[in-house]
Amino acid sequence: MATLSPPQPAFGLEQFRAALPAGTGEGRVADGLCALGEAAQLARGEELAPDPETDRLVWLASGAAKLIARGATPSPGGQVLAFHFAGDLVSVLRQKDGDFRLVALTPCDLVIFPSDRFLDHAQSDPAVLRSVLTRSLQALHRSRTRMMQMGHKSAAARLADFLVSMAERLGDCTAGPCAFALPMSRRDIGDSLGLTIETVSRQLTELREAGLVETEGRSKIAITDLGALARIAGRAGAKAGPPKN
Repeated sequence: MATLSPPQPAFGLEQFRAALPAGTGEGRVADGLCALGEAAQLARGEELAPDPETDRLVWLASGAAKLIARGATPSPGGQVLAFHFAGDLVSVLRQKDGDFRLVALTPCDLVIFPSDRFLDHAQSDPAVLRSVLTRSLQALHRSRTRMMQMGHKSAAARLADFLVSMAERLGDCTAGPCAFALPMSRRDIGDSLGLTIETVSRQLTELREAGLVETEGRSKIAITDLGALARIAGRAGAKAGPPKN
């Protein structure tokens, strides 16, 4: 008689478990969180269906997505609030508190949790709770930085800061040259920075002419000097370049 193999966990849940702090992935809290999680997939351009009553935490196992607010601007695509990538934990509020949607920029694997029940389980393990709070604070910091830029920084500084941030998040680069592919469109970039698509294209052209950025097609970016871009962005701690002769 054939022996049945145990059911395999859905893709995403095992990745989530592996991403938990060291020593917690085999524990009771991890088991409880994985039991709460619902694995899902989104095709490119597909939206996560809204939930009218429940706040959710969405963990990206793979892919890239944008969080948008419907009705926040006249644009039919909505206001781009943030971009998220594999490993991010995204808070998606219930529909009764606003029309927030997670939209896939590339095919995505997700794990979806009800926020309240997730936090109830996570608080039983300080290491897991700290990990969740750290990710949330990082996302909050990025949102605050972007809001300050939209009010006080020039178009050049906004785009430079965006590229430096993408180099850190997509290319794992903090200095020197860096190359990566942007999964979002230039219109999405403009929406997130409070700029028109024409302004984004013009600023990219100026960066190319200055020898700081090279582009290939609509997505590939090669930055020749992250430090120079950080200075344009007005980032604190960016080192000044060598004196000119």
